[in-house]
Amino acid sequence: MSADAIIEYLFLWNTLRDYQLTDAQDRTIWRWTPDGSYSAKSAYTMLHAGSIRFLSHNLMWKTWAPLKIKIFLWLAFRRQHWTGDRRLRHGLDAREECYLCEQGRETIDHILAQCSVTREIWHHALTALGGQCPQAATTTIGWWRRLRPLFRGDQRAGLDSLFALISWEVWKERNARCFRDSAATTNELLQIIKAQADQ
Repeated sequence: MSADAIIEYLFLWNTLRDYQLTDAQDRTIWRWTPDGSYSAKSAYTMLHAGSIRFLSHNLMWKTWAPLKIKIFLWLAFRRQHWTGDRRLRHGLDAREECYLCEQGRETIDHILAQCSVTREIWHHALTALGGQCPQAATTTIGWWRRLRPLFRGDQRAGLDSLFALISWEVWKERNARCFRDSAATTNELLQIIKAQADQ
């Protein structure tokens, strides 16, 4: 036997020295549950141990919006869209002012929750639904949470989907102004949102 094989043999010997073999049947013990039995939930929990939890996932994934809009919202909540503030942070050329209102600093939270154009759209949409526009929030998820108590039951599910739709159309309008130098009026945007909601 080589020296390495002898070292491995002695290591194995020391490891197993305190174990007594019996005639009892072997069993597998899953160490991530108190009773030692496997469950898919415990495996999922173990795989995500130490990860950062995103507490608003239920809001986003339960809307009636298409998958691309849900992904857009997920990126918006994580501030991963390439808005002016993010481009500047990465040392890229960027315009600081919002393309929609040309007043505030362009962040995804400003575009979706604070921008005067977005707020005007929400004012018209909520008025049509018989609701009042609440005070602005500083974040996109905060704005969504402020809107939700205005409605109950199925109406709330409808509002969640409307939130996704308005956010998506506002973002598309921002991109049209940024990349194509074309701008729609508030009324035109409202007509687009209404046509999409009716589908």
